[in-house]
Amino acid sequence: MASVTSIPPEALEWLIGPERTSVLLVGASGGYASLLARAGHSVTVVDSDPAMLTQFAYSIPRVHTVAAKAESLPFDPKYFSVVLAIQNFHTFAPGLALEEWARVLRDEGRVAMAYITRDDSVPWVKKLKRIVQAHLPEAMTSEYGADMLSALKDSAYFPHIEKKSYRLWLPSTRAQLQDNARHASGAESLSEADLGSMLDEIGQLYDEYARVPDPLQLPYQILCIRAQVDHSTLSASLIPGDDALSISL
Repeated sequence: MASVTSIPPEALEWLIGPERTSVLLVGASGGYASLLARAGHSVTVVDSDPAMLTQFAYSIPRVHTVAAKAESLPFDPKYFSVVLAIQNFHTFAPGLALEEWARVLRDEGRVAMAYITRDDSVPWVKKLKRIVQAHLPEAMTSEYGADMLSALKDSAYFPHIEKKSYRLWLPSTRAQLQDNARHASGAESLSEADLGSMLDEIGQLYDEYARVPDPLQLPYQILCIRAQVDHSTLSASLIPGDDALSISL
């Protein structure tokens, strides 16, 4: 279904903080490197796809780029003040990524993450979800924001987590809602009759709730999370248990 691809400046400032600082942006998509650079931050973008990084060489020359995996960063310890990941944490191995991010963060540095998710609490959106899932059970089911928060809570490196949510409304016409459903996950496998039935039901829903000529407003929630790093676990000494083998020299 439809998605918002960018978060507002106030959410980005909450994630990063008001002061100019050094930021490691994990992932080259979304246009966030440009926003951060314009705000005066020192920005390094890391992405596993070198082709995604070529755009910055011409459009944002002040941004440093490195081709690497989020779980294996080629940086010295305590190199950045903020590690920022937006809308992509589910693509990484969470335990490995968080350990690496903690390693490259300076003392009192922070990890910052955000997900933009549809708000299904609005009555007409609930009905839209039921219509789509009756034909496409796997569509409109992502819980990436909840998974991100769970992984962070399970990490020993970020014990103090702060959360903040923002609301966005995306104007959506009858044709746009139908087109979004037409391109939803699994829609390509529907028969013409099933696809037509789903699109007709969405059209009827739109006609029931929309106040023509104004489009319906599709609600989204931006879940923002930030957490200060705790290096004590990374630097803790390994103490053998009572059953360890002792060798006298």
